[in-house]
Amino acid sequence: MIKFTECLNDTWDYFFLTDPASLLRFKQENSLSDDLIHEFTTNESGELATQQGIIIPMCNISNKPYTIFFNTNNQTSVFKKETSLLLFERTGYMLEIINNEICLITVPYLKNWTVDNGIYRLNEAVKVGSRQRITLENGWYTVGILGGFTVEENIEEATFEFQINRVSTKAESKVTDIGFSYLIEK
Repeated sequence: MIKFTECLNDTWDYFFLTDPASLLRFKQENSLSDDLIHEFTTNESGELATQQGIIIPMCNISNKPYTIFFNTNNQTSVFKKETSLLLFERTGYMLEIINNEICLITVPYLKNWTVDNGIYRLNEAVKVGSRQRITLENGWYTVGILGGFTVEENIEEATFEFQINRVSTKAESKVTDIGFSYLIEK
């Protein structure tokens, strides 16, 4: 399990899980503008990207620090501990990895999604630890998202766990409500 702490939403109420190269390819194949946030909020491209396994949007992310776990080895969930409080579990997402990485990104990067701007700034943010990236083999993955509270070093923290499992072939996304609220509050 890979853990990140103090993960912030950059004052926007969204997180997005994606392979940056896959998202760039989707943008190019669909002739979308560099401002993917505008595209995703003014036409059906955001829903299409979600259904095709390009991006997972997470809305209603409060402006506070989060602990993020990437569970890629079918390990026991952090929410199985007695001190944890699971508020929701969402399954049915698919993601295609084409560049051996998956990143948790925020709105500002998607406002100018080009190699020289959004992707470059994302890579720089990963280097200094302000954005989260893990390495995975290329292929298709199912993704489950768990959210709630965990206790880390005697402090209760808002937490997301991404359960990421490789599958042999692409399956249909089972997500019907891409506007699900990922709000973590008591």
